[in-house]
Amino acid sequence: MRLRLPDGSVYEGSAIDLASESVDIDADAVVAAVRADDGTDATDPGPLRIDCPSPGPGHDRLGRVPVSASSPSRGWLLAAVGRSRGRRAPVADDLARLEARLAEHRDRAAEEVEADEREGVDTSAAALRDARRRVAAAGDDESRLRERVATLRGRVNAHRDAGDDEATAAAREELVSAATELSEVETERVAAEQRLSALERAVRADRDGREARLKLADAVENRRREARAHFAAELGEAFEAALRDLASLPATATPAVDSPPGPAALESDPVARALAAVRLADLSAPVVLSCGRFSDAEAAADWLGVPVVRC
Repeated sequence: MRLRLPDGSVYEGSAIDLASESVDIDADAVVAAVRADDGTDATDPGPLRIDCPSPGPGHDRLGRVPVSASSPSRGWLLAAVGRSRGRRAPVADDLARLEARLAEHRDRAAEEVEADEREGVDTSAAALRDARRRVAAAGDDESRLRERVATLRGRVNAHRDAGDDEATAAAREELVSAATELSEVETERVAAEQRLSALERAVRADRDGREARLKLADAVENRRREARAHFAAELGEAFEAALRDLASLPATATPAVDSPPGPAALESDPVARALAAVRLADLSAPVVLSCGRFSDAEAAADWLGVPVVRC
């Protein structure tokens, strides 16, 4: 590999030790450069660049030590080892199908949220309560006005039967006003009911979609757990052997302790677990180390069997 720093410095070889050079380069920046695929020449002026093989399967988890996960499990690491070797768990096809379905559901949910935002649709519990209050209030107003219209209609008939034309005309005027108001309230009530019905459908759809996504997420996690268990069982012995080998390294190649840690202690060490997994993996792209497990980059590359950049 060939690494060019922003200041123009160039390093070549299968083991590049930036830590010993006191170069202030962030390990994450080196990882990003390893995984960059911009088609540019690493000799061109510009930011940090690395000319190296493209990362293959498994590098997403094992391309940096310490790894991205805070406390990587054996199964999580060995699943990456298996992928790097081209192996597949028995549940791989089912897992891929479930992951694709989950992605579709999530994409659809995101599109629906965007559409709701554009159209100003609020499906919150508060919006649903407000819509129901509006329907109830419109219904109460309609009932009150129906009673008033009925009362005024009776008053008009009574005044007409009594031959009181002036009182009949006044009552009829009130009746027309009340009937007009009733018609408007009926229209408002129907519109409120329609809005409530549409909102309830949207809320049900959101709830059903959320439940479907949760079920799919659970199914995906179950299949991932089964895949991790498969690789842990298949590669477990080799993994333990790698930990024993790591424990046997000279004291100068381990952290500053009175004596090298044994395999049992390394099993609980996330960095040691990651290093053992890298040793088992079939990786061609460089692995970026920002841990003190090895004395230098060459020692790390020799033990891991992979190109190394040590930061």
